[in-house]
Amino acid sequence: MLLPVDSEKKHKIQTLIGDLVKLVESDLTSVMSNGLLSGLAGHLLFLYRASECCDDWVDEVQFHQALERLQNELAEQTPELSSGLAGQAWLLEYLNQSNSEEYDPELLEEIDSFFAAALDFTPWTGEVEMVLGLGGYSPYIARRAKQTTQTVLLDRVVTGYESVAVNINEQHTTWSQPAQSVFRFDKDDTTAPEFNLGLAHGVPGIIAALLPALQDEKTKSRAQTLIINSCDWLLEQQTHATDRAACFGSCAGDKHESRLGWCYGDLTIALTLARAGHALDKPCYLDRALEIALFNVDRDAEQGHINDAGLCHGFFGLVTIYQRLNQEMPHPKLLQAAQTWLDYGLAKYEESGLKALYSFNGVDQDHQQDFSFLMGYAGIGLALIGALDDNLDWTDCLLMS
Repeated sequence: MLLPVDSEKKHKIQTLIGDLVKLVESDLTSVMSNGLLSGLAGHLLFLYRASECCDDWVDEVQFHQALERLQNELAEQTPELSSGLAGQAWLLEYLNQSNSEEYDPELLEEIDSFFAAALDFTPWTGEVEMVLGLGGYSPYIARRAKQTTQTVLLDRVVTGYESVAVNINEQHTTWSQPAQSVFRFDKDDTTAPEFNLGLAHGVPGIIAALLPALQDEKTKSRAQTLIINSCDWLLEQQTHATDRAACFGSCAGDKHESRLGWCYGDLTIALTLARAGHALDKPCYLDRALEIALFNVDRDAEQGHINDAGLCHGFFGLVTIYQRLNQEMPHPKLLQAAQTWLDYGLAKYEESGLKALYSFNGVDQDHQQDFSFLMGYAGIGLALIGALDDNLDWTDCLLMS
């Protein structure tokens, strides 16, 4: 459902998108990484969506020069989603599918084969999350599976997660952050189990990464077992305390004070449960997902730890997340929450200009200009375009669809 946007607000949003296009275009030749989350691929995703909305916004020559550079440098990339091949290949398949009449199923077959070899490890020995690890291959595989058979790669993902699953009992399965993981909270005792509850780095992301395997008959049954057992485990981590600030912590056993955002928190847990509920035809997951989502609709910027604007954990990112929640579970309060954060973000921009869109750097404890998809201008632009047309088909690269 489209957000209610009057003509004056629409003009403000369109003007801001146009300004962001110019800023992102200015960074095309200087951006250091070709990656999706913080590099050239993310820039191109935003510019492509902007061109769909208005041909005049995007310099077609610059766009195609940058795209050619990305394609020419694929062989030099590391494999992961964040800065590497998995994210860049996802973008190429996204663009490949944008024109169904000209779709080329063979375009990325070499990358399919490369990933089939790269993921052929049992037990899986790398990161299990999606930014640098196994889950980050799922968006590319799922996107390819819309048009081509991807049984081998889907099997690699399911087998990898089976090989490192922690079976609490016959009904509950989860995954611990590996001892060597850069995303561990507890780096002093790396032998202690640590169950991360964020979509970016934890169990919800693993559940979301497994969902595409339900669409392939050869992986469906195994994926279903993992998804049901891990969803049931995840729901056991929810608190129902009357004084709770959130339904979930950032890690199992933590205080239930997680932020509002994509990376961590209740909202993308609710979204993952809703998607699992639809995929498995389990209304109980949808009921719990809606309950969790609605608990959060009245949390403000202070309560939600909102300190910038981007997709990862910023106010415009929340517009996209609430839109996705409303697409999965239509509810007036979810639609209103998306509208509230859109208005909040536009007010911030009117008050402070471009600095309102700067990304907060936790190391420097300062807000800084950021052109990227996950934290900066490109992602903010995508959120604003989505607020106008409700087209969030790109969110599969963040395990949100």
